Amino acid sequence: MKIALISDIHGNLDALKAVFSHIDSQEDIESIYCLGDIVGYGPEPEECIDLVRKRCQVSLLGNHDFALLNAAVGFNPIAAGAIACLRKRMEPNALSLPKKKERWLWLDELPERHYLGNDMLVHASPRDNIFEYVLADDPIYVPGKILAIFEMIKRNVFVGHTHRPGIITGDMKFIKPSEINMEYLFANDRKTIVNISSVGQPRDLDNRACYATVTDDGVKWHRVEYDIEEVIRKIKDSPKIDIRCGTRLLEGR
Repeated sequence: MKIALISDIHGNLDALKAVFSHIDSQEDIESIYCLGDIVGYGPEPEECIDLVRKRCQVSLLGNHDFALLNAAVGFNPIAAGAIACLRKRMEPNALSLPKKKERWLWLDELPERHYLGNDMLVHASPRDNIFEYVLADDPIYVPGKILAIFEMIKRNVFVGHTHRPGIITGDMKFIKPSEINMEYLFANDRKTIVNISSVGQPRDLDNRACYATVTDDGVKWHRVEYDIEEVIRKIKDSPKIDIRCGTRLLEGR
């Protein structure tokens, strides 16, 4: 079986369309799964929700999706401001059209985790599916955290949330995809934590959208170019979303 994993779209419809087009150009991809954060930062969350609902077999709840439904607690001012803008626009009332109500209800019913055989899918971490960051230097500075995560999984766990791709291996090393030609083969006797990065807000200094394909044998990351300037223009036309949500895309940070 070959699947595609996407995460952290953040209302970036141009990046999402480019990623889906890239997925469609490949052979033998049986299904697509979204690890959450469809909304936040970007100017077109409604369209992204509609496309994810249409294309993905399962989508999970991310922290920005949760914040939209509830409250942006602990968010920085830029992220909180984007969520406040989106909530005002997207939260339905008694007079809202059915499609608007359906989107909100669909988000509200998103699961926090999903299993594919012995593999787990979550937005953030097995310990806290929505909010906990699993960082590249955690094996060095908080090894107990990583060991606790390994105790909770049977084989691999796939996450997003940090917007940075990579692998944490069973021998407590973090490996960047660029160091291994964008592909990692699973060892049968080793557990791994796999970060698939972000479609709409990558932060590893590569401004291309990122997603991953997975087979029983391993994981491969893919980088996809899209029109970032067009996304920035759309954010400029959404004055209540900070323009830095767009300009940061140019540098992949």
